[in-house]
Amino acid sequence: MHHGGKAVIQVALGDREHVLVQALARLIDAEPDLKVTGIYTDGDSLLSALAEKPADVVLLDPIGLSPLGMELVRLIPSAAPNTHAVVLTANQQEQQLFAAVRAGARGYLPKSADIDEVLDAVRAVAYGEALISPELAVQLLDEFARLSFEQTGLTGRERDILNAIVRGDSNREIAHQLGLSEKTVKNYVSDILSKLNVRDRTEAAVYALQMGLVTEGDWRLSINRRTP
Repeated sequence: MHHGGKAVIQVALGDREHVLVQALARLIDAEPDLKVTGIYTDGDSLLSALAEKPADVVLLDPIGLSPLGMELVRLIPSAAPNTHAVVLTANQQEQQLFAAVRAGARGYLPKSADIDEVLDAVRAVAYGEALISPELAVQLLDEFARLSFEQTGLTGRERDILNAIVRGDSNREIAHQLGLSEKTVKNYVSDILSKLNVRDRTEAAVYALQMGLVTEGDWRLSINRRTP
């Protein structure tokens, strides 16, 4: 199986723990289809090396590397656009996972993982897969939606109304669902349009979908509602 015309997947390693990263390098190099392009215990040297000789995959624990943490993961695409990051971490908190995915990581593995899982992850990401389970993806979409909403300054009630707009509901239907008068809903809608800086309901719906302001469940509903 060839990858981008190359039979061998190039892997760069970044971790401040020298012994661990050297042991990992030996295990990876022992695989016929994988080759370690470099071992970096500092983020800056990792980034400059990637700019010189891009790898297919960077396997790294960003904690303790500088530029700090997930910021390093975020900088990888500008140093090497075709290089994908897999985060290997001892810190398995949900916020860390969320930060890694927001930063653009394609995979996220605990350091307690089996070496075969790590090797499979590197291969999968090199061949264009992302290693985030569907359940996790839904959780993350919900979290994205919540954070994006915070940034728009929309209130919870405005969020409900925006979801209804995306579903294609009329002001009358929204008023009925939420126990409000149509006039109140109309005022809410114009507030939403001005907060999102869009001209009409259709633009608001498109913006909400593009920016991930609606969760996957709402989005599915809207697709089903709009299909004849």
